[in-house]
Amino acid sequence: MGKSVLLLLASILGVVGFETTAADTPSLDQLAADLGLPSDAGARIRSGEIVKSDPRESSDREIAVGLAFLVQRRPAEVLEAFREAIDLKADPQLSASVPIRGPGALGDFDSLALEPDGAVEAKRYITAGPGDTLNLSSREIQEFTALAASADPKSGVEAQLKQLLLHRYQAYLANGLAGIPSYARAGGAWEPSGDLRRASEAAQVLQRYAPALQRLLLSYPRGKPMGLEESFFWLRYDLDGRPNYTLRHRLAIPMGDGFAVADREFYVSHGYNASQEIAGLVPVSEGTVIFYRSRVSTDQVAGFGSSMKRNLGRSVMARQLTEIFERSRRSLPPD
Repeated sequence: MGKSVLLLLASILGVVGFETTAADTPSLDQLAADLGLPSDAGARIRSGEIVKSDPRESSDREIAVGLAFLVQRRPAEVLEAFREAIDLKADPQLSASVPIRGPGALGDFDSLALEPDGAVEAKRYITAGPGDTLNLSSREIQEFTALAASADPKSGVEAQLKQLLLHRYQAYLANGLAGIPSYARAGGAWEPSGDLRRASEAAQVLQRYAPALQRLLLSYPRGKPMGLEESFFWLRYDLDGRPNYTLRHRLAIPMGDGFAVADREFYVSHGYNASQEIAGLVPVSEGTVIFYRSRVSTDQVAGFGSSMKRNLGRSVMARQLTEIFERSRRSLPPD
């Protein structure tokens, strides 16, 4: 989702530190073609435009958006300028971002609180059933509904939610996509792992510029390449007036003379099913091209009118992302 784009870009800029060699520098036009952009995209990017693309979606539940733009500076200069420009606390929806380290422990979730409107949200959990009000497996639904007779449902739900997040984290850490439990839906189980697998297979730009990262997105935790940096977080967003708890995996690897990063949200408590974003800095003769792709899976665009709903979703996402990147780019000092 657009809400994490600043975190993702800051991750790229926080680890990039390289110099370009002329022999390895792609042309901007070649890069635009590799990104699947229109034939006039190279000229538009040179003129300062943020060029939007609509990557082919991998299912009727997916919204996919791509952006590419040029910063007329070398990557090391872009690094320093964006570090100063980006405030990771600027997202008003983000109320917690907590690292999870090593095998994970319940203590990693000590600060979790069922807020805002904790009593109302607790009731959603203890009366949960198959559907998208909450993303829960059948087993998780049973564990929460067993708390219905609790004298303090809010505290009970908070404790069970910590267990859920730890279990899902550890299952993913051990088995990657294969370890992600399903979501119970009225029509049967939905597999967020399938959403993420399709998003990874559709990441064509990684096949060209960072094939090791694409392979790892599909094989994790097997096949970790040299130079990999990875980290995990649990986050709480205030989404539509409700707390949304998210588990995120960030992977970053060198990409020739540049760098590529993926942000994968492999558990989301409600609002959408899963998301995956990729981004990179690619040196070109004119400066540095930043490319960004976001794929979000949500039941809200499936079914009747799916095409129209996805068109609307793309438009909203692209507008929000373009505004974020425009603000960041304008903050760069002049040459």
